Amino acid sequence: MSQESYSAPTTVIPIAIEQSYLEGRGLTRVDPSEFDGENITRDDDYTSDSYKHDFHFGKILVAVYEAGPGRVYIDGAVYDEFVHILEGRLILTPDGGDPVEFNQGDSLVVPQGYKGYWHMPEKYRELIIINTDYAQTEDGS
Repeated sequence: MSQESYSAPTTVIPIAIEQSYLEGRGLTRVDPSEFDGENITRDDDYTSDSYKHDFHFGKILVAVYEAGPGRVYIDGAVYDEFVHILEGRLILTPDGGDPVEFNQGDSLVVPQGYKGYWHMPEKYRELIIINTDYAQTEDGS
């Protein structure tokens, strides 16, 4: 008689997007090295700390991210990113293009490959959804 391995089915449950995090409460400080490899360069005068909370990391990353005023240059976004602005303003200036301003309540998509400035003129908080395919190695693992 062969012994077959049995594993109970795993229950998958929805993940709540807690209001306190959307309001900026309970976020944890971000280590700036977390952005290494993402083609992001901070302007010299960007000195504010960043905070976040990750709700989920799988085929997508869902998080709240908050930062003080600052401007970064993105030299080819490494992933597609959905952004919903919870607080503040965001001004995107693509290379060779005009600035486009987004405000609290606005939603937008920053496609993979975007090159240009990302400017937060005041305290800024966003809900983001990122396609995590970029994190896979060349062999698909």
